[in-house]
Amino acid sequence: MKKVLYTGIFIILMSSGVQAQNMFGINYNIGLPTGSTNDFIGKPSFRGFGIDYRAFLTDYVSIGVSGDWQVFYEELPAQTWEDGTRTTYGKQYRYINTFPILLNGHYYFNEIGNPRFYIGAGIGATVVDQRTDVGLYSIEPDDTWRFGFAPEIGLLLPLGYTTSFNISARYQYALKSGDSDAMSYLLIKVGFSFLN
Repeated sequence: MKKVLYTGIFIILMSSGVQAQNMFGINYNIGLPTGSTNDFIGKPSFRGFGIDYRAFLTDYVSIGVSGDWQVFYEELPAQTWEDGTRTTYGKQYRYINTFPILLNGHYYFNEIGNPRFYIGAGIGATVVDQRTDVGLYSIEPDDTWRFGFAPEIGLLLPLGYTTSFNISARYQYALKSGDSDAMSYLLIKVGFSFLN
């Protein structure tokens, strides 16, 4: 899995040298948990960050790589919790850190210099670090690399010839791995993109 990801990143970086335009983006991310993620932590996450790199193959098609970090957190009131044969009383603090690294492709509906709606999708690996703290105890499933995918829609609003305001919605999904449930959330990305 890692070899495929590294090979894809290498191909993108090598092909970007012959392209007329490349785009780099930096985003603030808001995460809205869905599915089993919402069952574990129901609160939205306002702690997220992401970067994107896209190499344009034509004026309307790009391929690239993206990396994000999203932190979900929730505090539950004091009560009795059971985990296998262990029973614990106390407040429960739940954390999820996700690190998706995706190869992606996008299609843009307007020309450069105009507001540009786009659609895209990414596939790759997601590292999920999930933890529950109760008093002095910490319950932590294995940190796992998981296969994931992410469809996305967005809008680039030009602020100048080489700078755009970016807003997008991405559905981030990481498959079930071992005893850990699938991880999913809606990611709202707001930031800036720069052409060179």
